[in-house]
Amino acid sequence: MELDNIDDLISVVKSKSYNKAALERNISTPGLKKRIQKIEQYFGYKVFDANSKGVSLTSDGLKLYEGLLSLKQQIELLKNQDMETLKVGIISNFPLDKLYKMNKKNERIRLYPANSTKTLIDKLHQEELDLVIGEQIELQEGIYYEYWFEEPYELVFSKHHQLNHTDHIASEDLANQHYYLLEPPGDTFNFEDYDIKPNQMNLSYVKDRESILNFIATSESVAICPQSYMSKVNSDMYTHVQLPNASRAIGIYAKIQKYINDFHNVLNEK
Repeated sequence: MELDNIDDLISVVKSKSYNKAALERNISTPGLKKRIQKIEQYFGYKVFDANSKGVSLTSDGLKLYEGLLSLKQQIELLKNQDMETLKVGIISNFPLDKLYKMNKKNERIRLYPANSTKTLIDKLHQEELDLVIGEQIELQEGIYYEYWFEEPYELVFSKHHQLNHTDHIASEDLANQHYYLLEPPGDTFNFEDYDIKPNQMNLSYVKDRESILNFIATSESVAICPQSYMSKVNSDMYTHVQLPNASRAIGIYAKIQKYINDFHNVLNEK
């Protein structure tokens, strides 16, 4: 039996007429009657009695109607539940622990990671996502933005690096380093925003932070990573020192303000 047949039966019950139900369902009366006959054949008993006053349910038909009406309500609930699931684009170096625990609990959020906030915003414009959690970038028309929190940056280097023997890392120490960074359009540290000027811009770019860590593990190079990213890294291999006055703003983007409110509601669910 097809789901449309449930609506056929409900229409006949409410209108008490095959003709009126057929008009409502935009099919012919004979076609509607054939659908009802299929329901009767499927369940093995007569569903309707017809007389000069119209169409009425048999006793078996009444039980079937009540059961199918309940089933239709459950289907609607499942459809609405799927609509309430938020598709959240999230930068891949974001601290996911809280979101994963929350998602495992109620399955209200689906996460779609990417290295770049800009890439995620483009998907938001194309309505492939409901929300984006990422770094604060230039606001765009038609996009709502809400600041969430500030996250420090850390200087990261191997345990064998010469900086491990320095009591205080000065600005000239930072300027003389070779840096590994995420390649554009990945979210990466912007030296222009801070008082750090690498000599002759001694920078190398790679596709992901895992590769960055692999490179600096066996070299005299360094990296600058968000604090949350380093919390997941083996501290026996790397030293990470918080950079003074260097942080990134993390915010929430959406085309519909309601989605931001829904996201906060999910976060606060017990």
